[in-house]
Amino acid sequence: MKKLKSIFCGVLVALVVCVPAVADNGCENDDNDAIVAELALCSTHAYNIGKTENPTGADKELMRDVIAMKTTLITQQMYRQYEQMESMLRRLKTQLEKAVLTTGLEAKGASSSGSSSSSGGSSFKSDDRNIHMAGVKNCLNYYQDSEILKCYEDNLNMIVNMSGNGDSVSSELKKQLVQDFCKLAGQNIGEGKGCSTDNWNNYCNGNEKAQTLDKKQFRNMIDDMRACLQNQYRAYNNSQKQMKKQ
Repeated sequence: MKKLKSIFCGVLVALVVCVPAVADNGCENDDNDAIVAELALCSTHAYNIGKTENPTGADKELMRDVIAMKTTLITQQMYRQYEQMESMLRRLKTQLEKAVLTTGLEAKGASSSGSSSSSGGSSFKSDDRNIHMAGVKNCLNYYQDSEILKCYEDNLNMIVNMSGNGDSVSSELKKQLVQDFCKLAGQNIGEGKGCSTDNWNNYCNGNEKAQTLDKKQFRNMIDDMRACLQNQYRAYNNSQKQMKKQ
């Protein structure tokens, strides 16, 4: 019994502290009798109790008990590692779900982590001077005509949705709409010549500020931007057709 307790204590310490070092203890070499029995579960059963030959009598029973004990402890350690890995995966899953939810909320106009609110208000702030509201993109970062138009189209849809098609207008929405409209209207895509309208003359030449837009003017600019997008898409599609004919 004392010998069993001694081996048990050695196995427990070895599993907790020394397991990474057991690969070189000679368990895999049947000719090696210099075995530290406490350090590993050896394939040669006798080695597990410090013997070099299969025991008989009481030692045989001891050998079986030691092998069972080692197997139990190793299995328990493996299960603990499995539980730790499962716990880590659950945390990663939770973080991923949170990130997906946050991205979805930002796409719908919630404040992003890269923005901040002024004290006592909900004013949107961004490091990008061409972005005045959450969820939109800086279309000046695109270079292909198709990508540029798609960017302005997505931004307009976001503005329309966030404003309830012009029923609820904030200063951020006004700034974004005026900026995107003026940038889009100035694009010369294909054989198009931009989109010159009254809104262009009033708001894109510095005569008035975005903040002066009322709801009716805001809706009118939305309609103008829709028409401008349609014209720019037609010019782009025509240019693509011409290129295919060449």
